[in-house]
Amino acid sequence: MSSMEVVIFGAGGLGREIYDTLLTINARTQTYTIRGFIDEVKEPGTLINGLPVLGGLDTLERLRGQVGVIIGIALPEARRKLHLQYKDAYAFPNVIHPSAVVSGFATLGEAILIQSNCVVAANASIGDGAMMNAHSGVGHDARVEQYCSIMSYCDLAGNAVLGEATFVGTGAKIIPSTKIAPGSYLCAGAVVFKDVPAASKLMGNPAKIIG
Repeated sequence: MSSMEVVIFGAGGLGREIYDTLLTINARTQTYTIRGFIDEVKEPGTLINGLPVLGGLDTLERLRGQVGVIIGIALPEARRKLHLQYKDAYAFPNVIHPSAVVSGFATLGEAILIQSNCVVAANASIGDGAMMNAHSGVGHDARVEQYCSIMSYCDLAGNAVLGEATFVGTGAKIIPSTKIAPGSYLCAGAVVFKDVPAASKLMGNPAKIIG
């Protein structure tokens, strides 16, 4: 079985974490041939943890039809823009760390990142371009809509809904059946007990809208 050639879009902290995850996956089964990073800021040829920066968007265009793209940017709007712009020209594989537990009854879209020690429970759904960083959980029947970014040590409890392109900061908690409307931002450590309107910024325990 041949491995898939891929590039990581974004050579910052998340991109480096993804590279580490790909190496962990390959140590078990050779799944990816990792060509390098695509990054608009860093100088082409720069080595980051031994992997080269290939160039920016112009380089990505030259690789059209040759590679899959793994999104290494955490900001929801950036994830959405990249996926929507290029999804018809490139494959966007799901990357799931071997230590993650994903129920066979869960539903996953494409371009999803699920990092180490995450749990996706039965009948949960994860939309296109969403990501979960390490040690986060999505409960049964919960819904994570497209392009959401869930940072480390977060919990989305059963039947909760995370609206499209919402950012969930480190350690935030969302109690069962709570609905977070699209475009919201949960600060680190926020604990959400009630439904939240669109494009809200929340902080604290219990979480309060601050913007």
